[in-house]
Amino acid sequence: MKVFWASIEYKYNGNPMKGGFVYVFVKANSETDAYERITSEFQNLKLSISVIEFLTQYDKSTKWNSASETKHYMDIYNSASISNSCVFDTFYAYEHE
Repeated sequence: MKVFWASIEYKYNGNPMKGGFVYVFVKANSETDAYERITSEFQNLKLSISVIEFLTQYDKSTKWNSASETKHYMDIYNSASISNSCVFDTFYAYEHE
């Protein structure tokens, strides 16, 4: 299995004016499998997906802006590689006016 990651914009079910974005990592056999796991997890969280900005296999050699960011995302990658669930980064929320 591979670890995929996605950048997702979401909305709260029942309140389309509130939403946010989050990175999510998931172990899956394919992009289709990853998509199904992610959408199921969002349904369980009572969130709806507005936009999937990208969904792709995570490249472990990705360099971020700092060593601490690179370590942070590798830690999430490593957690996802041993989990059967989605592993989320920080949820960032916003409200439309």
